[in-house]
Amino acid sequence: MSEFNSPSASSGNNNSQASVDFVRHVRKTFEAAYGAPTFIAAAARRSADQPSVVSIAYTTSQRDFASDRKRKVAGHMALAFSDNSATVLAKSPPADASSVVMSQPSPVDSSLVAVLRSASKLERTVEIWHDGALVKSVDVSKAHGDFYGDSTFGSLAWSADGSSIVYAAEKPEYDKAHPETDTMAVQDSGTDGDITDDIVGGVAGIADPRRYEFDGDWGETFNGKRPPALAVFNVSSGAVQILPPPDGVSPGQAQCLADRIVFTGYKHAVRKHGIVYCQNRPTGIYTCYFDGKGVRCLFSGSVRSPRITPSGKGIVFLSTTLGGPHASTSELLYYDIAAESVTTLVPIIDQPLSELQTIGGTQLPAGFVGIYADQLPTEPWMHIADDSAREVLVFSSIWRSTVAVLTLDLEARTLSLQTPVNNTCDNVVLGAAGDIVVGKRSTPAQPEVLMVGEAAWHDGGIAVQWYGIGASGSNSTKWQVIHGSCGDTSRLESIFIYPPVAGQETRYFWSGSAATRPLAVVPHGGPHSTYTLAYNALAAGLARLGFGVLLVNFTGSLGFGQDAVLAQIGQMDTLSIDEIQAAAADIHARGHGDAQRTVYVGGSYSGYTGALLAGLVPGFYRAIVLRNPVISVGENAAMSDIPDWNYAELDLPYTFESPPELTPQAFAAMWRASPSRLVDKVSDPMLLLLGASDRRVPPA
Repeated sequence: MSEFNSPSASSGNNNSQASVDFVRHVRKTFEAAYGAPTFIAAAARRSADQPSVVSIAYTTSQRDFASDRKRKVAGHMALAFSDNSATVLAKSPPADASSVVMSQPSPVDSSLVAVLRSASKLERTVEIWHDGALVKSVDVSKAHGDFYGDSTFGSLAWSADGSSIVYAAEKPEYDKAHPETDTMAVQDSGTDGDITDDIVGGVAGIADPRRYEFDGDWGETFNGKRPPALAVFNVSSGAVQILPPPDGVSPGQAQCLADRIVFTGYKHAVRKHGIVYCQNRPTGIYTCYFDGKGVRCLFSGSVRSPRITPSGKGIVFLSTTLGGPHASTSELLYYDIAAESVTTLVPIIDQPLSELQTIGGTQLPAGFVGIYADQLPTEPWMHIADDSAREVLVFSSIWRSTVAVLTLDLEARTLSLQTPVNNTCDNVVLGAAGDIVVGKRSTPAQPEVLMVGEAAWHDGGIAVQWYGIGASGSNSTKWQVIHGSCGDTSRLESIFIYPPVAGQETRYFWSGSAATRPLAVVPHGGPHSTYTLAYNALAAGLARLGFGVLLVNFTGSLGFGQDAVLAQIGQMDTLSIDEIQAAAADIHARGHGDAQRTVYVGGSYSGYTGALLAGLVPGFYRAIVLRNPVISVGENAAMSDIPDWNYAELDLPYTFESPPELTPQAFAAMWRASPSRLVDKVSDPMLLLLGASDRRVPPA
């Protein structure tokens, strides 16, 4: 068995220069790979005076290795469109925006911007800016807890008249016990009367009893965070009103109609099931008045991302099957406010369409696989010249092993593909305004760059002309999408990323032919997620060091139709295992990787499959790296923030309203699917990485 060309431990324990050089080379390689900025928000506006000039405000997230934290950076640029090209006219220097949670311009006056700022856990302000100048800053630290700025609950919306803004924040904390300091208040009044039990709140220095009522958090990424409530901020007075959430509901994703607030309500019992990355939870689309009264549920199911149409006549939102797989194909629904009725705009697709088809009144493009989007863009509406009253929704969705941009003309009921799906790159929408859409583009080896699209009517439909903004950088790393394995016609699809030739960068791990190149097999977690052609820092770093990297999309991955998702259910310990091994063997057979220098890297569900493979095929992998793997399914069911996952993937019954007890029979079924039953078969070197705060797969 050939060895990786790293400095040998026999060189002594005094850290030889060769060892130091090796560590430095690996560190610099991964810092370069992981240091690339990610675009997390962007908005575009045409100049009123010069329509050919477009202003873009954007925010990026980037790792700061020196201070060991992530930074948010705000930027601004002006573009000019002419002769089918876009030219950058001006670009502002980057500004640190790490304290900004969310920002949103007013629909009445785009020069007026609301900002939620959190300078620390104890400092929170709502700010109003006008033409770049701060005109109001209100400390809301005592009104409520931390802001919610995530995609699940995060909200920041202006009322239609611009008088108020609505946002989501932790519910206020109930009073804790404290000494009485008012000398008059501590005197016994001597008043006779009945003692009643209708005391509300904390009195006489005693804590508010409600402080000790169990009201758990929403699991992974929300550790220790109190559930959200909606807050209404009066722009003129600076007053904040906290709206009491409906019983058994946590609100988020607020939008504003003329006289009402629209929001997603996440339903829960005493125990809240983890919500992030889980699209199958019981939810509803709700409305209420700005004082919190008149709460009404418009639609119940497993829904999210309500977006009010520009006309204000309807609401579009995503809906996924309640229960079962945590993520699957979504349908796009439309709620008619006047008629109080729901229409399916885009249905669930069981298998990719072989040709252009009209289903349920909507024309769908050939090859369409269904909608796979965690959320719709915050600003998803386009208004195209010559018919600006027409409502056009733009969004991005997984399409096999890539992400594509789609537009839906609500009047014509036509869904159109606006970016190629020819395995060249990923395209993701960040937002839209008028006939301009702004997004980001990347490849597995090239970090993200902004892209700007200009939409127009063409041959009765919508066509978007795209312009890439900024250089994507250059490196020698290549990639290809591999369908099936060795002629297999299953739903298996993989992305293979590799350095084409050996060189100075690869010297420690590879210096020969393609057949001697080390191979890292890296399936995704979930299991219902997908590797796409988006930039992948881990794969890019490994490829620069000389590894071929195999990103495996096994059956059950998103983007291949609902039948593919459901095919995984009940086969979590067999189907993906077989396909991962088939994909790795295929690379060996093609002469693209060394079977004697193949390693495995996985986390969560792919940590689970890696742990299984360690016991099922000992000797196949030279080393195995597992991050928070599910080792014992039954024990995970008892501790995880998503206990239903352990039942659903084994096709065992589970209801959110009345979760089942973990019976001996259920535990036995989970044990039969657990890697822990194979522990005595494991012989390969294994590195276990366990996160102390992981709620999905808590360390036992």
